[in-house]
Amino acid sequence: MKKFFFITILCGLVAPLTIAQRGPDRTLAMGNNISAITQSELTGTIVIKEGENIRGIDADAKTEKWKVTKDEIGGASVLDVLADPDMLNFIKKKESIKAVPGTPYIEGLINYKFVLINSETGKLVYNSANEKFAVITSQLLYESNEYLFFITEDKKIKSLLIDLKTGNQIWKTEIGDAKSFASILTSALTLQKQYPDKAMAYKDKIYMLNYGILSCLDRLTGKLMWRSTDKYSVFYPTQNGSNIVVAESVGLLGNKQELSVLNVSTGKGLWDSPIKTKYIVYVEDWGDKLLVAHYSGFNFFDLKTGQKIWKKDARGDMLKRVIPIGNDYLYVAENEMMLIDQNGEKKWKKFIEICDNKEDEIMYLDKVDEKVFYLTSSYGNMVDYKSGAKLWKRNIKFNEKRPVLSTYDKVNDLFLVYNDEKLYKFDPNGTDKPEPFAEVNIKNENEISSIDLFGWGVSLTGQVELMGVDMTGKVKYHNVYKQPGEGTRQLIKGAAIVGGIALGAKAVGKAIAGSEWRMTYRDENGVLRESVVSRADNTKLAEAEVLLVGAENLFSLADKFSSRFKAMRQNSANAFVFAKGENKEKLLIKVRKEDGKELDKISFANDRPEYEIDPVTDNIFYVNGNSLLVYESKK
Repeated sequence: MKKFFFITILCGLVAPLTIAQRGPDRTLAMGNNISAITQSELTGTIVIKEGENIRGIDADAKTEKWKVTKDEIGGASVLDVLADPDMLNFIKKKESIKAVPGTPYIEGLINYKFVLINSETGKLVYNSANEKFAVITSQLLYESNEYLFFITEDKKIKSLLIDLKTGNQIWKTEIGDAKSFASILTSALTLQKQYPDKAMAYKDKIYMLNYGILSCLDRLTGKLMWRSTDKYSVFYPTQNGSNIVVAESVGLLGNKQELSVLNVSTGKGLWDSPIKTKYIVYVEDWGDKLLVAHYSGFNFFDLKTGQKIWKKDARGDMLKRVIPIGNDYLYVAENEMMLIDQNGEKKWKKFIEICDNKEDEIMYLDKVDEKVFYLTSSYGNMVDYKSGAKLWKRNIKFNEKRPVLSTYDKVNDLFLVYNDEKLYKFDPNGTDKPEPFAEVNIKNENEISSIDLFGWGVSLTGQVELMGVDMTGKVKYHNVYKQPGEGTRQLIKGAAIVGGIALGAKAVGKAIAGSEWRMTYRDENGVLRESVVSRADNTKLAEAEVLLVGAENLFSLADKFSSRFKAMRQNSANAFVFAKGENKEKLLIKVRKEDGKELDKISFANDRPEYEIDPVTDNIFYVNGNSLLVYESKK
């Protein structure tokens, strides 16, 4: 279940608790046990599944705002799936509820029925209760406010498109015989990790990727134009609407990739042979050509023929990262970086070594004013953008076995960097190599994974520890905790540590970029576009925006949604500690990062609690059997 709020969940307790344990402020009793809980990122509504009912709880009022009953959802019809044990087990495992990112919608798969609910109003936007099919996968087409389903019906696999404005079926298309998908579905959960589902409406086509099989459908009629015989892990349509860029994993372990360009009318490849590589790093669509950077190559390719445009590849093996800066490209190969122009010509005299080990992780790399600032597992330094000369002759040497964390102080124009129990100030305008301004004693340093900035300094947060250090290097507070049970650190839903106000997505990098590449687009002037989709391509887009908010309360809801988005993007004020109390009770403790003070202490009944923390209010909604316990935020 995807989380969109920044919280830190820690485990255990050593420091004495300063507040009394308390009970819930409100208890909402249900008729059945609660089996699932989620929250809409857009409306803030807490949604639970109790029995075969779905209920929406107002996160602010802490009261039930709507209920969709099992009678409204309907019981299981006589479906083909009920006679197919493999399909039955597969769909049964998928039964639950989940929020659809960026929308007010909640998906529910209840008693083999698919329902789509507006979490603000409780309206059943779509319900498959009267249908004789079972939904295998479902995907929202954000571009057109339509839902695309992959279903099984009459022993066939079909695709179904629903208009969310009316809930009516637009078309249904047969994709193939259910038996042909049997082997795929038996390993579907594994395949879904290797071949994630994806669907997209673009121009007059809909592209649908299910378990590695790519289908192209006529957007108006649903007619199946073609299905791929190869399995693909990603696809991206080109700006011209005539081609589609695809990549597939090959090899016994899927440890290699091939990139090809297909004709959207036939699904056939345009190039004589695909680009074969260990992994793909970066791709740009320039309209008539593609820029492709991969493990052992970096060049432009003619879109129609696949012929290289630069006379030779930009030099460098084991390519890791490409960052477009204007019409230049900053890239890392092995343990060195180089700046080239759009013609592939070097702009620096020599490559700049940025780390010791070729496998080192790149923590941060980007242009800052007229400098290039880099942090890796082993080195940190700044480079003059025009000349390629290092700001400091000797790099800051890091302990590559310890975390490297950073955050940016806008007020003082400083990067604050932590490694190996030391804190540094990196000044983009300075000339002197920085020395540590603080040396601290962290008990569990390998688990420190978040750094947050305050007016007085920074807080460091890990799985079992919190520390505050001011700008003079003085320790402001230091809390150390113990977990309540063996392995509990991995148990809590949403337990991944997320840096609060560090450097955003740029602060996190992997040494090998591999499977997570995305294609970017440039217009005829070479200016980067955010997406291939534009308002002109999708006449329904403006209408969809209104529908997603809810036309009946458009302006008031729009304000509410806007405020929630702002809160979710940055909520680094508090940590939530799952800890063992003095009498071995299981506690959730709210700790304020600004001063290390414990603000709240809540008792949980089990080692695997199911709960949601509202990112706007910090109210906690905890599932305990057939009750939803609500704890109002303490500040």
